[in-house]
Amino acid sequence: MDDLFASGGLRVTDTASGVTLTPGCCNGLEERRDWFDVLDGGGWASFGHDPSTLAERQGDVVRLTVDADRDDSPVIELAAGDLRRLLTGAERDLTGFLALAAAWAGRQLPDHAAPVTSALARALLLRDPGPPYA
Repeated sequence: MDDLFASGGLRVTDTASGVTLTPGCCNGLEERRDWFDVLDGGGWASFGHDPSTLAERQGDVVRLTVDADRDDSPVIELAAGDLRRLLTGAERDLTGFLALAAAWAGRQLPDHAAPVTSALARALLLRDPGPPYA
């Protein structure tokens, strides 16, 4: 398939308040770079609908609205530096997942390890680690 996607997107939970921003439908992990637009680009991004999640940068704070279609929507506010740290950790985790999946494919699907790993890398918008896959 040309258009691969990793459905789900990124979820953010404020552990102090218990509020969780869950990406809406039509949002996937391949769109996670939109979070960096909040920090370095236009200062805002939306992440699907039902719920209509929204992230807006306001100075050094990023305001995450759980459902912008609701006037009483819960919000999460976090420092822009904290969001950048979380995004860097997510990138590291996805890269580690790809490495583990590539090794698994090398052991379990040796004749198909290269195309499986390449497809995962494309879906996650990561660099294909290439052989060896074991």
